[in-house]
Amino acid sequence: MRGFILAAGFGTRMRPLTNHIPKALVPVCGRPLLDHALQFIASSGIRELGVNAHYMPEQMKAYCMSTQYPFDLFVESGEIRGTGGAFDNARTFLQGAQSFLMLNVDIICKFDLQAAIKDFERSDALCTLIAFPCSHGLGTILFDSLTKKYIGTPADTPHYPQGAKEAAFIGAALYKKEFLDLVTTDDFSIVPVWKRAIELGVTVSVSVQEQGYWRDIGTIKALADVHREFLSGTLSFDLPDNYYFDKLKKSVYPLLCKDHVEESLTSSWVGTTLFKGASITSSIIWPGTDVREMNIINKLYTPFGALEIS
Repeated sequence: MRGFILAAGFGTRMRPLTNHIPKALVPVCGRPLLDHALQFIASSGIRELGVNAHYMPEQMKAYCMSTQYPFDLFVESGEIRGTGGAFDNARTFLQGAQSFLMLNVDIICKFDLQAAIKDFERSDALCTLIAFPCSHGLGTILFDSLTKKYIGTPADTPHYPQGAKEAAFIGAALYKKEFLDLVTTDDFSIVPVWKRAIELGVTVSVSVQEQGYWRDIGTIKALADVHREFLSGTLSFDLPDNYYFDKLKKSVYPLLCKDHVEESLTSSWVGTTLFKGASITSSIIWPGTDVREMNIINKLYTPFGALEIS
C-alpha cells in the first residue's frame, strides 16, 4: 500500500497565516501539519509516500528536502485541480501498488489504521471512507448501518432510506488501484466519483472508527484548540527535540528556558526564548518570532504578526 497526502489547497480558512506559508507547513504543537500526517501514515507501516502541492510550491520543495519521512512531491501547475485532479496527476504513482490511502493534510487523527487497512483489503470494496461517529444532523456522509455501504451525502439525500446512518468523514479514504479507472481528467471533487462508482455497482464502504481521535485543523480556532487539548493532557504528541512540557504550568517551552521560567507562564506553547518577567497566558508563540509585548493573553504570535485567538 502507498500513502498520498492532499496538500495543494490555499488554506483560505487560515488566512492571514496562509498568506505567508502553505497550510501544510503551519506548525501544530511544534511540527508542521504535513509532518503529523507523514508520521501517522509511516507509523502504520506505509513507507511509499506521495504529497501534492500547488500553492507556494517552493516552500513545499524545501520541506521535502529536509523531512525525516521521504516522499515524492507532485506539484500541480495552472489552476488548482481539487481531489480529483490530485488522483489524475499522481495516477502513475498511485497505480504502483494494489491499494493506497488518501489523507487530507489539514486533519490531526489517531486511530487504528492498520486494522482499517486489513478490513479493506479483505473486502470487495474499491473504496472505503474513514469516518467517526457523530450526533444526528452533524454527519457529512451517509451509510447503510447493516451493510456499511456508502449511500451519499446528507445534502444529496433529502429522504434517508431505512437503515441510513450519519457519520463524520474525516478526510481519509482507502482505495484499490482499480478505482482510478473511474476518475477522469475533468473531475475536481471526489464526491461525484464516489456517486459514479455506486451507480456502476462498485462497492464503496464506510469504516466508522469507534475509538480514536480526529480534528479538522482548517481554522485558527481549531489550531488553538489542538494546543489546548495537548496542554490539558487529553491529546498526546511526541515533543520536538529540545522542548520541555511543564505539566504543572500546562505549558511547553524550550529546554534552554527551563531554569528561568517565570510563574506567569500558564497554558501556553512557547517556541522562542522567554522574556524575563513576561506574562504569557493561553497563547501560542511560534519559533522565530520576535515578541516585544510583556503581557500576552489569548494570542497566536508568528513571524508574520500576532492574532487574537478565542
